[in-house]
Amino acid sequence: MTPSRKSPKQPAKPKGQGQARRMKRSPAGGMARKRMAAAGVAGAVVATAVVSLVVAGMPMLNNFFGSSGAEKITQAPIVITTPATPSVFPTFNRPAYVQPAVPATATEAVKPTTIKVGSDATGKIMPVGLAGLSMDTDHLVDMQMDPAQSNFAEILKMSGDPVIRFGAQAVDRRFFWTSTDEPIPNWKVVPAYKGDKRQIVKVTPDTLRTLKRLLDAGDARVLLSTDMGHLDPARSADLAKWAQEILGNRLVGISLGNEPNGWALTGDPYKTLRKAPWTVQDYNVEAQQVSAAIATSAPGVKVIGPEVYRESWWKDFVALKLPNIGAMSYHNYPLYLCKVDSPEPFTRSIANLMSRQGAEASFDYAAAAAKAASAAGLHAWNTETNASSCSGSDEVTRSHATAVWAVNFALGSAEAGVTQLNFHGGFEPCRGGAPMSPLCDTGTRSQPTGKLRMEPLYYGIMMVNKLGAGNFLRSEVDGDENIYAYPVEHKDGTMGVMVVNQNDPAKQTPVKITLMLPRQAATGTMTQLSGPALSARDQTRIDGEESSGKPLAEQARIPGFKSGEQSMTLELNSGTTSILNFTF
Repeated sequence: MTPSRKSPKQPAKPKGQGQARRMKRSPAGGMARKRMAAAGVAGAVVATAVVSLVVAGMPMLNNFFGSSGAEKITQAPIVITTPATPSVFPTFNRPAYVQPAVPATATEAVKPTTIKVGSDATGKIMPVGLAGLSMDTDHLVDMQMDPAQSNFAEILKMSGDPVIRFGAQAVDRRFFWTSTDEPIPNWKVVPAYKGDKRQIVKVTPDTLRTLKRLLDAGDARVLLSTDMGHLDPARSADLAKWAQEILGNRLVGISLGNEPNGWALTGDPYKTLRKAPWTVQDYNVEAQQVSAAIATSAPGVKVIGPEVYRESWWKDFVALKLPNIGAMSYHNYPLYLCKVDSPEPFTRSIANLMSRQGAEASFDYAAAAAKAASAAGLHAWNTETNASSCSGSDEVTRSHATAVWAVNFALGSAEAGVTQLNFHGGFEPCRGGAPMSPLCDTGTRSQPTGKLRMEPLYYGIMMVNKLGAGNFLRSEVDGDENIYAYPVEHKDGTMGVMVVNQNDPAKQTPVKITLMLPRQAATGTMTQLSGPALSARDQTRIDGEESSGKPLAEQARIPGFKSGEQSMTLELNSGTTSILNFTF
């Protein structure tokens, strides 16, 4: 059992029954919005929850509803000023974007919504490759890592310079690094679950050379982790030295173990790596030793930590001020309760995944992490996340809802100050494998094919990174509570506005959007992630394609857009995330 953060007494509101609200973005990046009490949360209680383990690396995690401690700044309303003498732009004649047909079952009306985009930046950035992958370290030796045997590199290349993080529970239990081909040590391997036959894997410089070929072919980066379960600073330093030499600028850092806050919390022998009492201060002593060894052997390589799912560890870790620290990392799985048929808002259901209440709780948690990191001048990275850490399939697993959620979760976190998110999964088979993995192998456990299939969640990852890097701009959303907007101004002066519509396309009609820009637009194009229902499986697409969709130069015109417009009205289907791209 793990102590829980504050939880609401009332469950999340069902879809379509929430109160419409206005949400403003402040220059500090926080949400200047009504407190959770206004959303129907009358109070909070401290609870405990038994959380079952999913696949390796998916931990027990407790989120919270309520104040994050992040400062909320109320801003004056955005005022859109139209020039007295509008500029005249050449006619923009591309064909209009055609959205998928609306199902006949979609009869529930959605409240019209106005989105206002201001000209001032929030102070938070949309980084390159915000959304990436997280995997257990033992996947480093799998056949899918070899570009000659797998389509993994092709898939990575579609997702916009992502970071693959290797770590999770395997790194401190079943990972042995050697640069001299030593035999695997006789460590005791404790199974995580009945029938768990996974053994220690040996990772060598040749493993890293294969990884380098994958990263080059897929235009991706990597965050490695070092084994802290079997503390050996010299071995960690050797890993960092070889990783720096082989991977070069593809390496973003070395994480110091995985979830040390859980190493002595329970009587579960699989999770227990230290004797109680085991505190953040104890971990910090070991982290300093490993960090110093890495700094000596691999100058310039950054270390990342503390990789925990307990926010009480953040402050003490960042106070260490390790000289080679790269980022403060944390883990977050919002739907962490694994009870069946429970009305609680943290259990797995599409309604809970899509709720405004749950979204705001996640954004608050991200803001709290960003605040803790920024106090030490660091970035905050959510290096292991997904919708849920629960084992087994349910309505959420591999549904279109996970794609829509991933876009909103990632961009809401980024707008709160988080600069990297890694969605956890692996290469298990599509049938019977990890239930919420972004990717899966089309073969079996005993006979993988190397051909990976993109699940709905991976489409969400691609869509996030397709928005492009830049500065978040202030915005206001007034109308339906299931509509979110994320405007980003790019370095070249263009703008992308991600509009997330979390209504169910099988039930709710398209929403009428009035979009007001800070200035006249010369061109306006559109790309869209869609699916026929939030519960749909294997039907998520971007621009109707099994890829990241149309590139910017080939995107169709926003329906109804005319050159020189500053305010426009359009309808966007439910269950979509749409990027509206503008030049000025």
